[in-house]
Amino acid sequence: MSQPLHIGLLLCHTLEPILSNVGELDYPAIFREHFLAIDSNISFTDFNVYKGELPDSVDQCDVWLVNGSPAGAYEDIEWIHQLGDYIKQLDAAKKPTFGICFGHQLMAQVLGGKVELSNKGWGLGISHNTVVANTQFMQPRATNIDVMVFHQDQVVQLPEGSQVLVTSDFCPNYMVHYNNHMLSIQGHPEFNTQMIEGILAGESYDDSPAIRAQGMANSAGRPDSQLLFQWIVNFYRQALNPPKPA
Repeated sequence: MSQPLHIGLLLCHTLEPILSNVGELDYPAIFREHFLAIDSNISFTDFNVYKGELPDSVDQCDVWLVNGSPAGAYEDIEWIHQLGDYIKQLDAAKKPTFGICFGHQLMAQVLGGKVELSNKGWGLGISHNTVVANTQFMQPRATNIDVMVFHQDQVVQLPEGSQVLVTSDFCPNYMVHYNNHMLSIQGHPEFNTQMIEGILAGESYDDSPAIRAQGMANSAGRPDSQLLFQWIVNFYRQALNPPKPA
């Protein structure tokens, strides 16, 4: 049996207003379902950082995950500033941290990169991406990965020393390895077709028919969710127990 792994979920959004649209599960349950399908020896603690709730210590959990949000990483919002400062603490303590969408963008920004509203427009539905570099935790190997996306902002400048692992023409900085303990992805490995369509069916998109139509048209597909969550677990375990030099 694998060693116990305690993941701290730094939650930046909730699906509560539209739970009936997305299969009745909010982010904590969704992440538990995906991770536990990979490794049953994982436990979780949730922190609603979008409500100003942050952990007392970076050592409260073994590893961390920062999820998505409708907010922009560059917005002048108190909880975003607080989370950015906390990510700096996680980096300084070399705590393994994975970022998704908004989490990807905020991590890149905090570590020295730049995020902005993309002139390419919305990325909605399933995205097709190319693996351009392989690291030890990316097992099983893949040459391409399909992941659901829901974003308009993009990382346009990478922090010094970071490496792009996965890319696409629409989103060049799609999956980025910053150092041995920091990794993030623009896509949503936790999303499926029902979730994309359920979010777009919510009242908040009633005034955005073009966005809704684009997302609905692009939502069909089978994302490589299991593969991505296997990579995330591999990353966490490798970062906690790095291979010894030969």
